[in-house]
Amino acid sequence: MAEVYIIVLNWNGWKDTVQCLESLFRSDYRNFRVIVCDNRSSDGSMGKIKQWAEGKLTVEDGVNEKLKSLISPPIKKPVAYVQYNQAEAEKGGKGDDKKVPLVLIRNDGNFGYSGGNNVGIRYASEKGADHIWLLNNDTLVLKNTLRELVHGMESGEALGLVGSVIYFADESSKIQTFGGGKIGPLLGVDRFVRSPGVIHYVSGTSLFIKREVIEQIGLLDDKFFFYWEDVDFSRRALKGGWKLDVAGNAYVYHKFSASVEGQSLKSDLFKAASLAWYFKKHYRVRWVIPVFFNISGMVFNRLIRGQFDRVLPIIKEAFKAQR
Repeated sequence: MAEVYIIVLNWNGWKDTVQCLESLFRSDYRNFRVIVCDNRSSDGSMGKIKQWAEGKLTVEDGVNEKLKSLISPPIKKPVAYVQYNQAEAEKGGKGDDKKVPLVLIRNDGNFGYSGGNNVGIRYASEKGADHIWLLNNDTLVLKNTLRELVHGMESGEALGLVGSVIYFADESSKIQTFGGGKIGPLLGVDRFVRSPGVIHYVSGTSLFIKREVIEQIGLLDDKFFFYWEDVDFSRRALKGGWKLDVAGNAYVYHKFSASVEGQSLKSDLFKAASLAWYFKKHYRVRWVIPVFFNISGMVFNRLIRGQFDRVLPIIKEAFKAQR
């Protein structure tokens, strides 16, 4: 039975993380460990997550009533855990910790999605994981989600990355994406796919990875602080000869925009920097067209909303990312 390491990245979001863990530890596929990588939170996240594992804390508020059964009643506690700092984790922690189901890692700083997850990936790789599942902390899963992902990964030759069917948690019958999306070849327009079909990338909300892919193409590119890292990683996997697929019965419910403040300036700057770097990295001399088109679209959108103070920072961030 393949061993799966599930990496859940946390940054000032312990309530979401605790609910995600409640759903994960109900999984009917039992050969897994969960790694919580904390990006140096300032809200006491690590202490709260420990309290949850010890059975001293439950969080059931803020969840769609239709999904309450995914986290309630609480699973049996305590959940055994081990804690490491970043340096210890990246060396594989203790040699005798493999039977401990929950690993808590305190990163040295806020490294964003790519850098934060990479710490967990290094730990999982040192431990010899067969598959690594990157899962947003603002998600809930069904008890068979992990089993379906493993089955999907093992169902075809050269499969390297497998996605999930991701639903909105607040509208649990509405699909956010059927595994991932497509990127327009000329203008670089990014759009989610919402039904079975070809995808160009697997969504980072739920990204299931075969270990050999990481051994071949390396870790996530940590120049992507947030956004487009999944597109980049998928493209690199495809170039390496791996295939992408979606496990059609692996359902994930996503509390959309819980990770970043919706349409905040910070979110705009992350998007501008990441898309500019992606196209500069992969489109060679053609990068100017998609960057100009996408940044122009962002600027136009902010102008019609009267958010004039965002225009110059967005443009500056896009230029800075290309250096």
